[in-house]
Amino acid sequence: MSSYALDSLPFADRDSDRHLILHMQENRSHLTREARLCFSVIALLFMVTSLAPAMKGQWLVPAFSMLAMAALTCALERHVKSRPASETLELDHGHIRHRDSAGRIVEYPAYWMRLATEGRSEADLRLFLRSRDGTIEFGRCLSLDEKREVAPLVAAALVKAGGR
Repeated sequence: MSSYALDSLPFADRDSDRHLILHMQENRSHLTREARLCFSVIALLFMVTSLAPAMKGQWLVPAFSMLAMAALTCALERHVKSRPASETLELDHGHIRHRDSAGRIVEYPAYWMRLATEGRSEADLRLFLRSRDGTIEFGRCLSLDEKREVAPLVAAALVKAGGR
């Protein structure tokens, strides 16, 4: 695994050697105009292919097609309007503070913290900070590659802060 410079990551700030702030947010790409046009063409093709069964008296096929397209459209619009999940992990003056998008804040001393990873397969990775006081799961809103980039940064910051 290659090492990453903290300054090269857009979601990380460093004020000093003992201070680390990671701003993590779910990656959300909005549908472009071309994507919306493609989606409309797919819906039109869906409707055209359901015409033949409708002419044979099978009205459930076009009804299901329209219902499926309406449900997909509603889901996409709702997803675009919702706020993306975000987290902030701060290592500051011997304390670790984690804040999630729901507003929950957890703070523990960094001295007893250690980084732990779990995964059932190569495509699954969960990041934890564990101590005798409690456990913090972080990076839930990150992709697998982003989690792999963040793990060595947090481990290095813990070593500098005196954690294990």
